[in-house]
Amino acid sequence: MSRRVPSILFVGQSKADIAKLVNEVTQIECSNDTVPSDAVWNVDCKYYTASINIKTGSFQNLPASKDLTEALVVLFDAKNESSVGALFAYADQMKEKKLDVCLAVCENFENAVETYENISQFCSETSFELVELKPEDKFVAGSEGASEESTRYESKEEFGVTRVLNALLANPWTGMKRKKWSPPVRKGEEAAAGAEGEEGAGGDSKAATASSSEAEALADSCASQMSAVFKKDDAKAEAAAASVDTAMDDLLSKLKQLKAKSAGMSDDERKKYAEKVAKSFAEATGVED
Repeated sequence: MSRRVPSILFVGQSKADIAKLVNEVTQIECSNDTVPSDAVWNVDCKYYTASINIKTGSFQNLPASKDLTEALVVLFDAKNESSVGALFAYADQMKEKKLDVCLAVCENFENAVETYENISQFCSETSFELVELKPEDKFVAGSEGASEESTRYESKEEFGVTRVLNALLANPWTGMKRKKWSPPVRKGEEAAAGAEGEEGAGGDSKAATASSSEAEALADSCASQMSAVFKKDDAKAEAAAASVDTAMDDLLSKLKQLKAKSAGMSDDERKKYAEKVAKSFAEATGVED
């Protein structure tokens, strides 16, 4: 059984306009204002990679394809009554298709036969997103002539080719390969993690034991520090009260060190030290009462 390949269908009345948008969005070369019949968009973004077929058609002649169409981009001319009528008819036909992404794209609504508000409402009712490629300046925040009342777009991310691209990239494509995500490493933890990595690379069991012992000592130190900071009836409280900021900084520093040390431990070991610190905090703050 052959693998179903996802595709994007670009539809409009002008082949040249379709080819121009396809090129701007996907960087696929479209010579003679024509999209290649075998065009494939190889996406390689921050979160995944995917191969997506690019298909084109007109309002009157849609391609017959076995590909899995997951996105639809309809180009229309807001200044042309027949083009707007075709958008209405086509979008209405697509109601039952339930595609992941449906975009209705035009240049802008200057001298349009229908208002932006009417088209926008229609798109909302038919699960389309309306995208202007080059909206009039008065509707873009920060542009000359724009006012708080007239502003339609707060940033350039909300219109143009950028919006079309972002809308398509946000789709979870069939067959996509997600990239491995690694959380950012905070400064300080990086050095500690690197040191642990060197220990692990050596394969020395004594190093692992030493690391465990250091973590246990840190956990005990954190417990003692919590008593000094939070317990008012503790003898150490008076000394801590004289310099609360220093005591808290010391406690936070030790907690961070403990977190870094626990990175190379087993789940059971991490749980053991976490319970010890949590119990000390509860006792010191009176949460258990």
